[in-house]
Amino acid sequence: MMKTNKGFSLAEMVAVIVILMIMAFFSTPYIKGYMDDSYNGKAIIYMEQLNEARLNFEKDYPGTTVIGTINPASPIAECKIETMYGNGTLIQDVSMLRNCKYLTIPPDILDRYTFAAGTAASCDACSSPVVSITGKQDAGTYYNKCACIDSLGRVQKQAL
Repeated sequence: MMKTNKGFSLAEMVAVIVILMIMAFFSTPYIKGYMDDSYNGKAIIYMEQLNEARLNFEKDYPGTTVIGTINPASPIAECKIETMYGNGTLIQDVSMLRNCKYLTIPPDILDRYTFAAGTAASCDACSSPVVSITGKQDAGTYYNKCACIDSLGRVQKQAL
């Protein structure tokens, strides 16, 4: 009766590891593309939330107009809209929407995109954007990616 070895030889183990490494090497760009698409989708959702937050804020404080860009570096402060601005004021700090709990955008999205509202919104996809997102240059593949919501509430995308 022959004795059989139960287990794998070193050559078999190396062959399996090499095959797995080759598969990982070729699949990495596809996985990165799926992750980029995921961030693009999230950014568009947060852009829509920015538009809703802007509309709700302007409805709660009649006569105010919110324009500007969200600065991720600005700390979230206390909401003092009544004492700081009053009614009929042009609010040029969109971060006020974050301070007053109208809007929450996670830091990983703010690192990749610039969010803008009002006249500060710029995107080649819209002729008159109300809010927009634009990819940041230092975020790599997100640069030159742009989406906006026009004055009719339609989402328009360019290179997303």
